[in-house]
Amino acid sequence: MIIIKAKLPHQFFVYASNFTLESMIKIISYWSYYIFLNSNTLQGKMGALIYNEIMIGNTTIKQKVNIVQTWLIDMQYDIIMNCSYGTKIISENESLHLISLYNDYCNQRKNNFKKSDIFMYLYGLFGEQKKFQSNTFRESFSREKYILESVSRKKHTKNTYDIDIANIFAETTNFSTDEYSSIILYIAICFIISKGIIFNTDISTKSNSHIFTNKNILNVLSKNSITVEEIRNSKLNRQIFYSKPIIKIQDSYIASNYFMILSLFENSNYWVIRNKFNSMKSQTFLNAFGSYFEIYVEEILSYCLNNNQFRHIDETNNGKRADWIINIGQYKFIVEQKSTLSLLGIKQNQPDIVSMKQYILKTWGEAIRQLSETQIALNIEKPIKIILLYEDYYKAECLDELFKLDCDLKNDNNYWLVTIREFEMLLITYKNSPDLFFKIINEKIDSEYTHSLGGRELEIFLRKNNIIENQYLIEAKIINEYYNIKNSVLN
Repeated sequence: MIIIKAKLPHQFFVYASNFTLESMIKIISYWSYYIFLNSNTLQGKMGALIYNEIMIGNTTIKQKVNIVQTWLIDMQYDIIMNCSYGTKIISENESLHLISLYNDYCNQRKNNFKKSDIFMYLYGLFGEQKKFQSNTFRESFSREKYILESVSRKKHTKNTYDIDIANIFAETTNFSTDEYSSIILYIAICFIISKGIIFNTDISTKSNSHIFTNKNILNVLSKNSITVEEIRNSKLNRQIFYSKPIIKIQDSYIASNYFMILSLFENSNYWVIRNKFNSMKSQTFLNAFGSYFEIYVEEILSYCLNNNQFRHIDETNNGKRADWIINIGQYKFIVEQKSTLSLLGIKQNQPDIVSMKQYILKTWGEAIRQLSETQIALNIEKPIKIILLYEDYYKAECLDELFKLDCDLKNDNNYWLVTIREFEMLLITYKNSPDLFFKIINEKIDSEYTHSLGGRELEIFLRKNNIIENQYLIEAKIINEYYNIKNSVLN
């Protein structure tokens, strides 16, 4: 006789089955906002360590519960997808014990990744945490809004696309971009005040305002809300919370997580336009955005450097070329821009490793070949070759994985993975303090050649040298895109 042992569910799911789904969804949201409102110096708004004491049966359990924002997002999704439910309303103490059990469940789950993929897993995990910890939402919003509304309208040889962003946005949402972003920021503030839950019968409006009306707020809430059943049926899995971060249950709107609402505000213009073109099965907007991004980088170069220090590399029929060559002092930089965004499935605690490898091989692999071919064609000795990313997600060390995946690519330790934010801050540093710029460059070069374990992102060396603010966005007045929206909400 063959005896088959049934695999018992983890204690997290067993304990969760005592409580109602609605009460667990609400308490997870509550803890996200609790961390934000009571952030400590150790983990900031990303996490908290809370002491808890609870009676389970006849046993008193004393525990230190580590609450991590990104794991709360995972927990919210797993609660909805994988649990049977009870009739009891969960208490704060019970929810802390449930979080403790979930932490153990997550630690067990990560062991399912192959050892060969462990670094991919860690880069995916830390990528989302890095984005939340950097707290650059207002910068990203300002940059994106400026590119979409100002750069897209500029006359430039690269701008061959006739896309009326403002008109398409208004037709799609019935709001201007300013109105829509203002309402989302207003909703974000309402969620902070209400600690994650807004009731549709008690929506706070602004008197004498034609924008912040009950009708408009409900409209935008509904556009960005999703039901439990829709979450279960979504092909985006856990990442549905990026596109629909508000859970609608009966007469309440529940923020899935504080950071998910911030992400909604950050990309409140981009995704409306992108989804519109995607529904038409058109690549036009994605292609256009790549051109807008190139024009934007030219603006940065023109602002921070003299005209004789940089030039655009002409395209050729004899092979692919990178975008820019930059000469600063003794250093030569070749830059290849990539505006392509990775799939949402990559950007989470449990990243889609297959998709992550495909993205890295395709996008970064192509960039490496362009940079290498450009170096050879222009006969440049030992240039610093930069893959300039629009998205602020990947750690610089992640580039090492590309050379493991594609053995045809050779790493000479002069390839850098740089985000647009780091690029802005680095070049404005040169404009304002050249000596400090060269110090940072030398530290970054040394970290690449020694494969430093202390981190290799440019941001680390910028912070080390007390460069915290993105002075470029401030000086170029691009950050005003955010403050204009903020003022319309608060005034």
